[in-house]
Amino acid sequence: MGRSFKVCLEVDPAVITPVPGIALDTLFLVVLQAFAVIFLSKFIHLFLRRYNQPSAISQILAGVAVGGMGLRNAIVHVDVDDVEDMYGGYIAASRVVYMFLVGLDLDLAALRNATRRCAALAYATVAASLFVAAVVSSGMYGSMMHSPVKTPELLAATLMLALTNTSSITVSRIAGELRLTVSENGRLVVAAAIITNLICVVGDGLLSSTTLAKVKTQDSMYRGSPQIKKGLLALAVAGVAVWRVGPAVTRINRRNAGQRHVRTRDLVFMLLGVWCVSSFQQLLGFDGMPTSLALGMAFPREGPAARSIVDALVPLVHGFVMPFYFATIGMRLDYNSMSGAIIVPGMLLSLLGLVGKAVGAAAASTYLNIPVSEALRYSVLLNVKGHVDTMNMKFAKTEGVWAEQALYAMIIGNLISTIIAGPAAAAVFRREKEAYRTRHQAMESLGPEQELRMVACVHGSRAAPGILSLVELLVSAPHSQPAVPVLHFFEPPRHHQTTHGDAGDDGNKSGGGGGAPDAVTQMNRVVDVYARATGISFRQADVVSLGASKDAAACCRGAEDAHAVLLLVPCYKEQRYDGKMACRVEDRWRHNVEVLAQAPCTVGLFVDRPYRAGGTSFQTPISVAPESGRTLVHPCSDRTVTHVVAAVFMGGPDDREAVSFASRLAEHPAIGLTVFRFVRRSTYDTVTSSTSRAAATVAAGGEDVDGGSQGGGGDVDERFLWRFYENYAARELAMYVEKMVESPADVVETLEGMAGMFSLVVVGRGGRQPAELTAGLERWAEAGSEIGPVAEILASIESMEMGSVLVMHQHTVALTTPRKQ
Repeated sequence: MGRSFKVCLEVDPAVITPVPGIALDTLFLVVLQAFAVIFLSKFIHLFLRRYNQPSAISQILAGVAVGGMGLRNAIVHVDVDDVEDMYGGYIAASRVVYMFLVGLDLDLAALRNATRRCAALAYATVAASLFVAAVVSSGMYGSMMHSPVKTPELLAATLMLALTNTSSITVSRIAGELRLTVSENGRLVVAAAIITNLICVVGDGLLSSTTLAKVKTQDSMYRGSPQIKKGLLALAVAGVAVWRVGPAVTRINRRNAGQRHVRTRDLVFMLLGVWCVSSFQQLLGFDGMPTSLALGMAFPREGPAARSIVDALVPLVHGFVMPFYFATIGMRLDYNSMSGAIIVPGMLLSLLGLVGKAVGAAAASTYLNIPVSEALRYSVLLNVKGHVDTMNMKFAKTEGVWAEQALYAMIIGNLISTIIAGPAAAAVFRREKEAYRTRHQAMESLGPEQELRMVACVHGSRAAPGILSLVELLVSAPHSQPAVPVLHFFEPPRHHQTTHGDAGDDGNKSGGGGGAPDAVTQMNRVVDVYARATGISFRQADVVSLGASKDAAACCRGAEDAHAVLLLVPCYKEQRYDGKMACRVEDRWRHNVEVLAQAPCTVGLFVDRPYRAGGTSFQTPISVAPESGRTLVHPCSDRTVTHVVAAVFMGGPDDREAVSFASRLAEHPAIGLTVFRFVRRSTYDTVTSSTSRAAATVAAGGEDVDGGSQGGGGDVDERFLWRFYENYAARELAMYVEKMVESPADVVETLEGMAGMFSLVVVGRGGRQPAELTAGLERWAEAGSEIGPVAEILASIESMEMGSVLVMHQHTVALTTPRKQ
């Protein structure tokens, strides 16, 4: 583990401030620099953001500019060593706080799915960097050092750590700001950076402990190093803290159940606990960053405790702490000491680090199944140094590993490696964004083993249980399901217009008056219940409703930011207390129309029936669902299930998407699925003819295409149903039934007969179905032009026993996409 340094070891006794160890003029200098770099970085970012550059690059450039203004020398003379003392404590504290938030924000389930890939990239780049450093260590001594070192071995070990290390804080910040972490490759880079940083932190701690132990033994013949004992003590304290943080936070959540935020004393207790544990590591002489990261990862995500931590820290950290943290990278430069003897070795250090990372990433690209060009872009991000090297260089200088010039060169190299990461991150961002927009984002294109990324959209806590119950049924393994964003649209209180839905506001429509909880708090309660009961990680985002068009744009933007394949949205048709379905809010209809037109992925419109009688409904998680009074049996076995689901298939991409969605449901042990295919009696002779026709189609060697092209839609449908039959019906996970119809009346009669039989019916939106099966249904098609005739028939059934309906609209990729210059 790395070392931490105290703030300003030498203090002017004539001028003392309430802050221990900092002179008054130095404190004023730091505050002045902070305000200067924050203002200047915002101005620079107005220009760089057009090129998708992260704000960290603007903040570093602002630090370089402020450092060149001579502010350091305007009050007191501060050389590089004193800068390390002045900024060292602030940098260490910033690392602790930010890495705790990084650990709290990590999608553990998604990372768990890619553990082997992340470890492979990290180990490959670490091994290659270590090899490059070992080879060039002797040559670097001749080009950089002007005084003899203690031992060549110590020089080689220090150089290995310097070239191998990666600033996980910088990579996490860049990736989080550009939303790279929602993609598999983005998570790969962030996880590899964290693993590399942790490896080097441990290696640096071992190096310092063994070096200090060797010195102690030679000087005083002392057996047994106190530094090693301190390291064991630090590990023990960190392990106990990580083990107990979950139960402690759970108790706090129980004391504050039903609230948006915990009480102030509980918040202070949690913050002080994290700070004290991490500071104890630094007090023993080690880096507190790994402990704070582990505490964040072990911190329970659901409940008011996590929300309170995030709401309290994120604005301060993102608005002040991190901008000044990155600016200090640039402010370390000493323009008076700049010369070719410093700049050239600094550039060489940056180049050698990049070579090692590039060789390792290219070697791992085959195993990771990514192009070499992509691996080389990732290597630039993994070569970001930030503060990680210069924090350890003071030890190298005091131990005589190299001379003072090496510290200046290291600052130059770190600055170069961090700045060039901006264009590399922008290139990765553009490629990931273009790949998402041009890929067929549909459930039909997903394999059974591929992760399903989805976004849920709700308009208040009343509609949330139905949508969240669908999410629960889609997830058969919660421990491997990526976090599900929940976009909550709400209207602020009329007498107190706000943009953040703060807890404690009265008069909200959904919360009622007289001290009732507001809409955001009510939604928090629902999400917390489902998170605890299902084990799924939900990430609630509260958005002020600004009208149908803007809400729909926010919905689609949220789906694109999350790289979602499925967007679940409540349908404009709502059930009244008497069982009738009606559109209560005109904006909901326009919202559905806008989402269907703009969505970058498959859309599922959910027609919920919360007042269904005589069967189960989607109002509570399965684990806490009340008894319905009826025993439901799986259609292919004798086991009991909680929900029986039906899917209707006529043909076309929307119906294939409906069956694909239902197939995901069939993998859940609480679901019994039946797929009904509607066929014309004059076209098909027997109900078992589908398997033979599909087998003949597959044997003919036909190729799948996205969507039903002209003249080939029937073949696509046959191949799709054959795969469904083999993967689900033949394995008795679902039942396949063909319903023969001859007239529109037969279609309507069959659909209306589903009332009371199924708790959910999944259908395609329509419009791309075979014309011979939808002929005569024009009345329903006109009445429900947004959801299609089949969904309109099912949604219009007024029986209280009728189940909910899910209308699927498959995403379509344009055949030609405009080329960007």
